[in-house]
Amino acid sequence: MAPGGLRGFIARAAGRSDRDDAARAAGRSPVDREDDPCRCELCSATIPAEHRHLLELTVREPRCACRPCALLFDHPPAEDDRYRLVPDRRWHLPDFALDDATWAALEIPVQMAFACHDTSEGRTVIRYPGPAGAVDAATAPAAWASVEAANPVLRHLAPDVEALLVNRTGGARDHWLVPIDDCFALVAVLRSRWKGLAGGQDVWNAVGAFFTELRRRAKPAPADLSKGVPR
Repeated sequence: MAPGGLRGFIARAAGRSDRDDAARAAGRSPVDREDDPCRCELCSATIPAEHRHLLELTVREPRCACRPCALLFDHPPAEDDRYRLVPDRRWHLPDFALDDATWAALEIPVQMAFACHDTSEGRTVIRYPGPAGAVDAATAPAAWASVEAANPVLRHLAPDVEALLVNRTGGARDHWLVPIDDCFALVAVLRSRWKGLAGGQDVWNAVGAFFTELRRRAKPAPADLSKGVPR
């Protein structure tokens, strides 16, 4: 059975281009299958559209989880855990220090990126969304170290499951602390809607809608983040 929820969205995004082209060739309009049922990927129970996710560490993929299964992993991470519960906090960081010169030093070729500490690699991995999926940025460790030094909040992100998300599209200068599943969802938005060389207006409308919804769901960051972000 094909997964629903976030995983279903990601899976459909990965194969949508070929299906859409086939539909257009047959004279039909592409149709998103957004009515797939959401089920817990651990116990197969039906779950609502709003549900928690677990990150399967061996493959770095999100798994949809019912509340009882999510609660099984609501504890400090253990070395032998196969899954890690993805937090559900979202904070807008208006005072995040990342000017244009520092951004240029990160050598990220687009205007969106997310950074997360990957315990399997023992370092912070910076990726950006593109039409083929998430791409690793060739950021020098020293350049990222300068960002961490200027922003102590980064030292308090939950490894593997939380990320700094940066949006500089259309003149924006927004920085967010988000669950890693939000980053997966943003990647799927670009992958599913990108057309041609520049993406097309549809994809940028969808990106704008993504960040509008993120702003609605996120809380304003506390004034003092020197000791991290409250859970």
